[in-house]
Amino acid sequence: MASPDPPYPAILSASRRTDIPAFYLDWFMAGIDRGAFEVENPYNRRRREVPARPHEVHSIVLWSKNFGPFLDRKIGEKLERRGYRLFFNFTINSTAPALEPHVPPLTNRLAQLKELAARFGAHILFWRFDPVCFYRRKPAATPTDNLGELATIAATAAIVLVRRS
Repeated sequence: MASPDPPYPAILSASRRTDIPAFYLDWFMAGIDRGAFEVENPYNRRRREVPARPHEVHSIVLWSKNFGPFLDRKIGEKLERRGYRLFFNFTINSTAPALEPHVPPLTNRLAQLKELAARFGAHILFWRFDPVCFYRRKPAATPTDNLGELATIAATAAIVLVRRS
């Protein structure tokens, strides 16, 4: 049974719990094609249907640490052609392999930031540096952090995003 139309268009938050733009685009686009997603509540395991037709969705918010596959497959353009509005939350951290083992090199991610802004507009793109970590590799080691490239990331983001309209 199809869900009734919501009284107001919903904001579809794509990937707060997992990185859909980097790893689950086939699953995501299959849900878009069906016009709904079946999702499980992680706390009580109840499943529900989330409507996803363009008239039911105000915006799709995409969260990722790696928009490379999303950009390569031109998913954003496909979604826009179907009538979806997009919004991007891009987490960009320093390259610390112990903390970020599955992200591309920082230069690639900064290039993705620029590409997202060029294709979709800086006004719908936000970046964040999260988490800030202080850690030791061994119990007796000197504490370190993941802030080494924060200034470079912030400077690039400022240049890319300064043209917000």
